[in-house]
Amino acid sequence: MAGEGQGPVPARSEILGGVMNVRLCSRRQFGLSALMTGFSGASIRAPRADGARRFVMQDCRGRRVAIGSMDRIVSIGGTVTETLYALGMAHRIVAVDITSTYPPSALREKQSIGYMRTLSAEGILALRPDLIIAMNDAGPAAAIDQLIASGVPIVMIDATRSLDAVGKRILTLSKIMGAEQAGTAMVVRIDNQKRTLSAWKSLHRERARVLFVMRIANGRPMAAGADTAADAIIGLAGGVNAGAGMSGYKPLEREALVELRPDVILMMSQGGQAMREALLGDEAIRMTPAGERHAIIDMEGEKLLGFGPRTVEAAFELARQIDRVTRPS
Repeated sequence: MAGEGQGPVPARSEILGGVMNVRLCSRRQFGLSALMTGFSGASIRAPRADGARRFVMQDCRGRRVAIGSMDRIVSIGGTVTETLYALGMAHRIVAVDITSTYPPSALREKQSIGYMRTLSAEGILALRPDLIIAMNDAGPAAAIDQLIASGVPIVMIDATRSLDAVGKRILTLSKIMGAEQAGTAMVVRIDNQKRTLSAWKSLHRERARVLFVMRIANGRPMAAGADTAADAIIGLAGGVNAGAGMSGYKPLEREALVELRPDVILMMSQGGQAMREALLGDEAIRMTPAGERHAIIDMEGEKLLGFGPRTVEAAFELARQIDRVTRPS
């Protein structure tokens, strides 16, 4: 699974002022307009990287990678693509994988190399890239090994799903592209968003049970357990993953689903109205608090699960939606 442009770096007084405003607001006054510092969609204007720079860097696997020109980049992973676009480097990308759903123009403008976990090394190399940047969970392993052996520089990017990792990925990619100033500005902005989210959660301490459903397979909801991006984003939003007792993604039997008693069902907006109707039509889901209230939240998949530049924004949006659908009438 798995960029949005960023705004200017706020002054320290603006950051502190935003937090002060949050502390002075009541829960009912804590509206979206008072919290939008750090959540704008404006793009950072990054300096163009010199395509002929030559340097050596160490990737997340400990490999030393010699990087030269960067005029034909293959970006593997929606998080990588979103970040490169946010850094102003879209013009250097020639191809992306299908998880690169943000910005929407990426899949329209660039060639597609398919799904990031079913890559074809031959297909990628046929594009004559001078640099490949890939999330560390891309695969299969044999294809990654072929790309490494080809001699084309390939940088593997840490795929850890955490806020600390989000910042580190941005700084790593900005360093590669020679856009350190833009990368630092993005991280400062995310730090401001984190303060806003923390202040919101301090005023909304109820912890709803949220069940993320990836899809419905053979009539059974495929739900997220621990060690998933969904588990991480639910926790970041202040919720409790109702499926945390299992690991990874698992199809749920009727009895198991009822016993989880989710207050909210979370899904990707890519599932559309058909999936929403299927969930509400499921007898087991109708027996849960979420089903009784029709409490289903849908969000764009890469924003929700990608752990890229929009992650804190996604967590805040999710927190507000959870509050809305679980608040007593």
